Amino acid sequence: MTAAALSLCPHLALGRHRRARADRPGAGIIPPGSHGDKPDRYLLGITRTYQTRFIPEHGFTVYLPAPFKTVRAYLYGPDGRLRPATDTR
Repeated sequence: MTAAALSLCPHLALGRHRRARADRPGAGIIPPGSHGDKPDRYLLGITRTYQTRFIPEHGFTVYLPAPFKTVRAYLYGPDGRLRPATDTR
């Protein structure tokens, strides 16, 4: 996830945003080990480097970040939009 995705991706930015319709290409495909539930908050770890690993049996790449330099928390406000968290929970 990138900082831009937090505001530009409707699925992340809006708490009640629906997934793509089932008739759209790629809709409803959830990578193995993932689930469809949306958390009430997100943590964005800022790092300078990462490694990638291609998982051939599943056909996708995973990104393995270096230790984070900074961590930022975001949660959904009363209006349903994602915003920076002010608490330290």
